[in-house]
Amino acid sequence: MSSVHSSKQAEQYASTVDISKVAGIATALVAVNILLMLVGSYTPLADLGLVLFSNYFVGIGTFAVTIGGGFWVSNTGIAKGNMPIAGAGVTLIQVGYTLLGSAILVMAPSALRVPALAVTTVITGLLTAGIVVVVFRTDRSFARWQTYSKGLFIAGFAAGAVGFFINPMLMIFASVLFFLGFVTDLTYEIWAVKESRYASPIRNAIGIYVAVMGVFIHILRLVLYVLSMLDN
Repeated sequence: MSSVHSSKQAEQYASTVDISKVAGIATALVAVNILLMLVGSYTPLADLGLVLFSNYFVGIGTFAVTIGGGFWVSNTGIAKGNMPIAGAGVTLIQVGYTLLGSAILVMAPSALRVPALAVTTVITGLLTAGIVVVVFRTDRSFARWQTYSKGLFIAGFAAGAVGFFINPMLMIFASVLFFLGFVTDLTYEIWAVKESRYASPIRNAIGIYVAVMGVFIHILRLVLYVLSMLDN
């Protein structure tokens, strides 16, 4: 009797979420954005990114408008069944991460950019895989982790703002909080796929894509720092 019940649950789950489709879309979006970062680092986009993200508050504003705004626009489009609007939102997210990523890459020698992206991709992939294993092999609810991530982002912004005016060391602490915020958000988004929290696989994929890229950006900065030290 239990096996029949389990079979029915599996069939219901399979009909509500297509995990392979979500993973495929999210992976494609991440791959395209990484490529755009690399290309952008050799164009004036990198200089524009440096200007926008050289100031803490302007950088936060740019991030909020492009990535936060793009996520909102894409969700609005999906909710209304309007794919052009959803696509416009995703494009805005891609622009935001491309500006930030190219600005980070342009500060490193050209010879280190591809290796840095490769190493970062592997580390981010392993971290994401680890989260997937934890989420799918436990019965723990991660429903509140989206709230936790928002709290970490707010705390990160506050720490960075104080650090900007008082103690630059707080900027490092802010970066750690932002990183943890994205890791927490990624955990929630993966759990949301498992629990079929959103009807649209595109919504699931975009949520994972945004979180993965946030993690990727922070790891990229650290990898470039380490590779630059080794290169010298």
